[in-house]
Amino acid sequence: MLQLLLATKTRQELLQADAHGDGALTRSLSTWDLLAIGVGSTVGTGVFSITSQVAAQQAGPAVLLCWCAGGAGCLLSALSYIELSAQLPVAGSVYAFAYHALGEVFAVVAAGCLTLEYGISASAVAANWGDKFRTLVASLGAPSFASHLSAKIGPVTLSVPALTVLVVVTALVYVGGDLGKRFARGSSALAVVLILLMVAAAMTQFQAANFDPFVPPEFGPAGVMSGCVTTFFGFLGYDEVCCMAGEALEPQKSVPRAVLGTVFIATLLPVLGSLALNGLISYTDVDANSGFEVAFRQRGWTFLSHLVSIGQLLVLFVVTYMCFLAQPRVFYALSKHDLLPRRFSELDEHGAPWFATLWTGLLLITCGALLPFSTLANAISGGVCVAFNLVNCSLIVLRRRGPRLGRAGCHADQLGVSLLAFNLFSFLTAVLLHYAQAGTRIASLACFVVALTALVVLARQLHSEAGSEGEAEEVGKGMRISQKPIPAWTACDIEMCRHFQSTVWQGVLSSPLRAVDSGLRACPDFASTLLVP
Repeated sequence: MLQLLLATKTRQELLQADAHGDGALTRSLSTWDLLAIGVGSTVGTGVFSITSQVAAQQAGPAVLLCWCAGGAGCLLSALSYIELSAQLPVAGSVYAFAYHALGEVFAVVAAGCLTLEYGISASAVAANWGDKFRTLVASLGAPSFASHLSAKIGPVTLSVPALTVLVVVTALVYVGGDLGKRFARGSSALAVVLILLMVAAAMTQFQAANFDPFVPPEFGPAGVMSGCVTTFFGFLGYDEVCCMAGEALEPQKSVPRAVLGTVFIATLLPVLGSLALNGLISYTDVDANSGFEVAFRQRGWTFLSHLVSIGQLLVLFVVTYMCFLAQPRVFYALSKHDLLPRRFSELDEHGAPWFATLWTGLLLITCGALLPFSTLANAISGGVCVAFNLVNCSLIVLRRRGPRLGRAGCHADQLGVSLLAFNLFSFLTAVLLHYAQAGTRIASLACFVVALTALVVLARQLHSEAGSEGEAEEVGKGMRISQKPIPAWTACDIEMCRHFQSTVWQGVLSSPLRAVDSGLRACPDFASTLLVP
């Protein structure tokens, strides 16, 4: 039974299943198409929602640093996706990676996480779109009409705007073909232009005095670190590019370029937005929910305020479409491996999974129209975290299994010393930041810097002693993958941030688990000896 649950698929089996018979997805997406999908899935949330939230509640003007740090950490995680998608350019993303490296049971878990990240996320965004649409209608002088846009049905509330959006998105994805690609390109470009125009308008009233203090004393370094964790969710969506790898023309080239381009743009635009918002008004006046909209209204720019509201609706619609687009591909991949009925892998004349699209629409319409945004958002966060960890674990295992992989290593006793030092310093820093006064936070920040520097130096020394020369292996046409532990440092950034978020007892109870998690991802060769016989 256990062998069945942990049964894996070889790379050849996954590639053959994806290209089998008439059920093969049409490879028609260029680098620009993939970039449009990635950008459309990410930019709106970061600029319109997270920037104002972090500036008002966590970091003030230092939200700039939060986005830069979040982008750096996200880049490390993105490199894991790039390496795996270059080896497995098939539909399914994390599902395919986990099936190849960890086994069928982990692949099913990954598919569930992807359904949360893509399908349920589309429902959540549509529900949020409906809330903002009713608010906009009420602000334009029609509150009675806005009140009729939702109806109470027993314990749930039917959102007519959310229902309408999901029906339209389902129709767009079902039609597919060139119309879908043109819509993806055009809508993503329009969203970027709208954000740039909004930033340009705000920069005309830029006041440098609003950046003093850069790190407000009521937030301090702890708030900045907390903001870094929050901004990480503004990058979610770049992994959707990997989910569409089965339809890419040259996946070994186009997928890495699109992922890196998405991460760069998803970092640049929120940084510009943060600069413009904090330059326009003081962080104490920033509205956590509608930063730019309220800021423009305070300046007396009513037209721009309404334009931002309309722009938010446009961007949220684009995000709904992009999230929806990936979900039928997940069902398609499951069907290819007989985990769903074969009808889910049937394709239309455009080479798109039509039956999976219809079922996705039915599922999302039910969730988005009846469930509130907050309920859906909590489920999404958990699914995303598990999916990202499955990607890192899959990479660790594959490096150990490969004939030329897993040569960079470290000794168990040396690893124990490094993990002990890392967790001790980060835990003590978390305690100091949680309870200390402002004067002691400087010492706490110094501990954090020393811990991070010592960890990096020690890890470099261990790998140099192990004789790693950073070999590269040809994984696909036009793509060479470095065998140094590129994504392994993701844990160092994210786990550090999580430590800063902890209370004392949370830290005491979770430090052993975090030590294992950090060690597994920070030292791939040692971790793979534990995971692979």
